[in-house]
Amino acid sequence: MDVDRPAPQEPPTRADLLQRALKLLATRDYAELELRHRLSPHAASEDEIGVVLARLRELGFLDESRFAGRMAADAVSRRLVGKRRITGELEARELDPATIALAVGAAYEGLDEAAMALAHLEKRLSSLISDDKLEDPRALRRAYGKLRRAGFGHAASVAALRAHSHLAADLDEFANGE
Repeated sequence: MDVDRPAPQEPPTRADLLQRALKLLATRDYAELELRHRLSPHAASEDEIGVVLARLRELGFLDESRFAGRMAADAVSRRLVGKRRITGELEARELDPATIALAVGAAYEGLDEAAMALAHLEKRLSSLISDDKLEDPRALRRAYGKLRRAGFGHAASVAALRAHSHLAADLDEFANGE
């Protein structure tokens, strides 16, 4: 008699899968694709996942426009990143382009991108602006690149850097057609 051997588990039911999805959604919002990937190891088939996701949409627990809006609002208020960055992150989650455009447009409406870039520079890249480090052309280029990767346009990045370096006026050579 083998007492150490666990009993074989039954495959999860649709109710089990729905319960797992609700537990995931209780902690944070998910894009549909992310939730599908999280549920796939626990599902008997892709059809089961589709049924569960449809039920979650029906109940209002899975709403990609709400998800996109919250991510865009977080990008503005907490993360201090530009439109390009959050748009790319939402596109990577395979959200509908119209949903992305609406969410990003609403979150960034009336905001000054140059002011956001300056706030990003002063909060996230403060080590680069201390002790006149931005007067070194290499440090200035590095700061410019970091602002661009944070999703800010050329003009906003240069405007933010001009507040801390007189060399920033020469950054127009990095415009790349913007």
